[in-house]
Amino acid sequence: MHQYAPTPPADTAPTGVVLAQASRPGLTSAPWLVSTNHSLPLTTWAGRHPFAEAGSVTDLVRNWDRIRLDLRTLLEDPATAELIAAGGVPVGALRLHAPLRPEQVFCTIGNYRRQVVEAAVDAGDPDNAQASRVAAEHALSQRRRDGDPYVCLTGPDRVGGPVGALVFPAEVTTLDWEVEIGAVIGGSGSRFGPEQALGLVAGYCVANDLTIRARVARPDLPALASDWLQSKGLRGSLPLGPWFVPAWQVPDPSRLWLRLTLNGAIMQNDIAADMVFDIGEQLAYLSRHTRLRPGDLLCTGSPAGFGIHHGRFLRPGDVLRASITGLGEQVKHCIDESVNQPAPPADDQHPTAGEPPPHRTPQMEPTS
Repeated sequence: MHQYAPTPPADTAPTGVVLAQASRPGLTSAPWLVSTNHSLPLTTWAGRHPFAEAGSVTDLVRNWDRIRLDLRTLLEDPATAELIAAGGVPVGALRLHAPLRPEQVFCTIGNYRRQVVEAAVDAGDPDNAQASRVAAEHALSQRRRDGDPYVCLTGPDRVGGPVGALVFPAEVTTLDWEVEIGAVIGGSGSRFGPEQALGLVAGYCVANDLTIRARVARPDLPALASDWLQSKGLRGSLPLGPWFVPAWQVPDPSRLWLRLTLNGAIMQNDIAADMVFDIGEQLAYLSRHTRLRPGDLLCTGSPAGFGIHHGRFLRPGDVLRASITGLGEQVKHCIDESVNQPAPPADDQHPTAGEPPPHRTPQMEPTS
């Protein structure tokens, strides 16, 4: 069965024309321009813009400094949205892939105040919850004053598409959700200040940094803290998209609202202003320790409401929706790996990690 895109609620819909990596049955994936509920392939404008021949959104991002001004002109031209509205393909007829195949994937840990406090209270003495809360808030204030972001490096093979099946083995019983703002880097260099570093962002997308919670700590190596390879290495455990939203459409990322629902129940629901370190500060920290490159992805932290807090992890049959204002909504259906599934098809631009082929993927139910 064909894999259909969800229809996002009004508050998650982009404010302008955005990019998607998409395909139609039997055709190779390619960049598409999306306006409201319709889309046209970027090659529609190839006669006027040489960059429109790019094979993927990733290719555009890798050449961001060269093409961004012309791309912005195209996306902000009222005629572009009018052409898409008049002759575009309904978005529901497309198969949506991850909008980016990152070079490096960085994930910021413990970066929302309410989530850090929530975790401290959950781990503390239930009879002294207020004391745990006060201590956590004090530690956060001190960390904000004297500390730095906590960032781990994970692999690009984690990346999965924004809709369809999320496949995981039966022995994974603590797969947890983390809706995040994904910041896509369009420039290169190192040792930037926060404002300069934020200027390197080409665009944003929805990310869900799925984590096998029981594998974060190593019982055989308790002194070595977190094992991000085994806890964040599952194939398809980083769904991205559906859209790549250029940074000029997000003038203040701290005002973005993140929400995640499980089978219709709200699990996470908070604003990015709750970050301990904002996106520019995170990128500045990264640039002090490694060189940033076009196509790198930073997952910027996740708000309160993890599954470990709710006492509920993902199970086969669950429907997981992650959305961010202006960046769209992704929908994943959880499937047991032991169910007989053919191997995913090859996709030379964006492999749909962790997903079965379109004809075996369950149809997305309409959103309310």
